Amino acid sequence: MTYACPKQMPNRKGFFLIMVLVVVAVATLAAYSFTDTMLAFDDAANLVGDQVQTRAVAESAIEMTRLILSQSAEMRDSLGGTFNNPAIFQAIQVVPATDDARSVNFSIVAPAMNEMGRLSGIRYGLRNESSRLNLNALISLDKNADLLMPALNLISGDSADFTNSLQSRTAIGGQDPSQLSLPQSLLMSLPGMTLQIADSILDWLDEDSDPRPNGSELEYYSVLPTPYAPKNGPIDSVEELLLVRGVTPELLFGIDSNRNGVVDPAEQQRGLVDATQTSSLGWTSFLTVHGYESNKRRDGTPKIDVNQDDLEVLYQQLSGVIENPDYSSYIVAFRVGGQSSIAKAATLASTGNTPSLSQSSSNPGSTGDKSQQPAGAGGMPQSVNTNIPVWTGDQISKLDLTGGGTKLTQILDLIDSTVTIGGQSYRSPFTSDPLQMASYMPLLMDALSTIEFDKMPGRININECPAELLYGVPILEAETVEAILEARAQATESENRQYETWLLVEGVVTLDTMRTLMPLFTGGGDVFSAQIIAYYETSSTATRLEAVIDATGVNPRIVSLRDLSHLGRGFDLSVLGLRTLLPSGP
Repeated sequence: MTYACPKQMPNRKGFFLIMVLVVVAVATLAAYSFTDTMLAFDDAANLVGDQVQTRAVAESAIEMTRLILSQSAEMRDSLGGTFNNPAIFQAIQVVPATDDARSVNFSIVAPAMNEMGRLSGIRYGLRNESSRLNLNALISLDKNADLLMPALNLISGDSADFTNSLQSRTAIGGQDPSQLSLPQSLLMSLPGMTLQIADSILDWLDEDSDPRPNGSELEYYSVLPTPYAPKNGPIDSVEELLLVRGVTPELLFGIDSNRNGVVDPAEQQRGLVDATQTSSLGWTSFLTVHGYESNKRRDGTPKIDVNQDDLEVLYQQLSGVIENPDYSSYIVAFRVGGQSSIAKAATLASTGNTPSLSQSSSNPGSTGDKSQQPAGAGGMPQSVNTNIPVWTGDQISKLDLTGGGTKLTQILDLIDSTVTIGGQSYRSPFTSDPLQMASYMPLLMDALSTIEFDKMPGRININECPAELLYGVPILEAETVEAILEARAQATESENRQYETWLLVEGVVTLDTMRTLMPLFTGGGDVFSAQIIAYYETSSTATRLEAVIDATGVNPRIVSLRDLSHLGRGFDLSVLGLRTLLPSGP
């Protein structure tokens, strides 16, 4: 009998070892993947935590700014002011450094200007929104343009002198300045502006549906591939201009792609705009929709309305603020029977006895206004009759305070005016002598108002606006603008510089010109913008916010808040500032 040999099974002793190795490898990879994921989540959590921290610091900076703006202008000045104050606005440490020196600071920056009035570099502080042209005020300027230029027209008898003055100026944007309205002239001063775009902007803002000669209304916008209607009213942001015919992002923002208010070297090299433009920051540096002024004195108390009906109350209020009885009583006397020098000129014009511009010049010695001529004897303007006695406080008993028919159109009506009480005329104690004006002008401008309001659309701040806006004012000749810029560049502690009337006090313009400029210029403004950068000193994590704060009320409120963090920190740490001292060894 034959037996078959059983088939030998293969040797599998090494298979289990391979399986173990595979399992170990998979577990190792899983552990590595899990660890890598956890590290990534940890980094993300740290990054989010850092972002939350910088955001909280930026919001703390906003609250600090609101607190500062809630103080009176006098208090702000005692703290160093809000224009350029590194002690308050540069590298303020909110989160102190720990062992790893991870402190968090914030800085608030704004565009600076050079001596020529051009935007250049940065400063540490807030930007007064009144330093820019308020777009929503342009239509009001357009409607009241004839009222804004009364002095020169009345004194010359017609508009010939004013037109000749405009024709002597350099053309604005290739246009004859004498052919432009006031809003057109202001807009045409912006780099790259054309008359078609200027008229289109005004058409977008005005209430009617009739296009201007070079403008656009519904007829144009309704046939676009994506049709829409013009606003025909106040706009909510400057960026809304991108909807206006002809306005491009390059014109509105320039080459400032990260919106930090300065042209960085990388932006300059890109050459996104024509090199012939006078500014590469775009129109957003010159335009706003947030400019407002409050009717408050620098100490925070309300101004006195000199046109109020109750003259007895007016006199009591004036006496409590103005220590000189000649001044306080004369203001009431003017309400009873006063006549301003410009009203006198209008009367003379109606009778054919119109004095010339040179005869009515009221502020000699100017280097910036060609219309000024030497004054008469004793420093008085030639149009003032020195035979009339000067008003004194002793005459107050002659006044009937139960009524008054004369109201002031502006505070400057008091200068070189006259009052007639009981058939006797008196000269104003407020003369146009520069030394006397330097003494009384700050008091009048700070304490008095001719209208009662809580806040009004902001005029252009004469101290902080770019030169382009000054050159866009039709009544200002180029030489006058240069004189303003030269005077503005000189440091001074004069109290008069807080008010727009320093142009008159320092002899840059005449009294008549100053009257014309008053509705357009201011020395104040109560809405401020802050570009806030909250940052770590040891990392690139940062939060950049742009806040606009309305300080016209008792409690400053945020009217606009934008997060610009997606555009980067915007500034190098050496510019923002470092506060931390690294801990030394044991």
